[in-house]
Amino acid sequence: MHTESNDYPLWQSFKEGDRTSFQTIYFSNFKNLSEYGMRIIDDKELVKDCIHDLFVKLWNNKSNLGNITAIRSYLMVSLRATLFNKIQQNKRMSISEFNGGQPFEMVFSVESDFITKETSSIQTQTLLDALNELTPRQKEVIYLRYFEEMDYEEIATIMEITVKGTYKLAARGLETLRQIMAISSASLLLVFALSK
Repeated sequence: MHTESNDYPLWQSFKEGDRTSFQTIYFSNFKNLSEYGMRIIDDKELVKDCIHDLFVKLWNNKSNLGNITAIRSYLMVSLRATLFNKIQQNKRMSISEFNGGQPFEMVFSVESDFITKETSSIQTQTLLDALNELTPRQKEVIYLRYFEEMDYEEIATIMEITVKGTYKLAARGLETLRQIMAISSASLLLVFALSK
């Protein structure tokens, strides 16, 4: 599995036409892209089609692509745009709905790939319920920060907001979760760590 530290050489190799590098990029990011896409629109087939369209486009345009040092962030931004275009073509959602941040319908449930610990515990169920109380934008920033483990600069790029705005959304989301769960900030971060 690749890490961000070796994203640049992997990307360069892919741009030069190395199929193994391309496959590595695809297979190491598909699950995360699927999870993220399903939060934008609850349509598994559409998300899967958009991911495949994205990778076909990447392969066909590989020689014209820029130098990327954070592949996962780049792919998430690209998937978001691909989904937006497909949704617009299908007229399934207006531009204002998509840009308003409302489509990010993160719903945490016991089936979520990110909730792998014992789901019958009161604390896990409380976390699930609390996460589902957040605004769509708060859900997105919490998801990207604590479940995808992205830094604030990457999140700002994906969500098309300022880094300061990302910090504010995360802080408000964490405070809301802390209040709902009636626990300290440190305990909340521990719950996140144990829920992955």
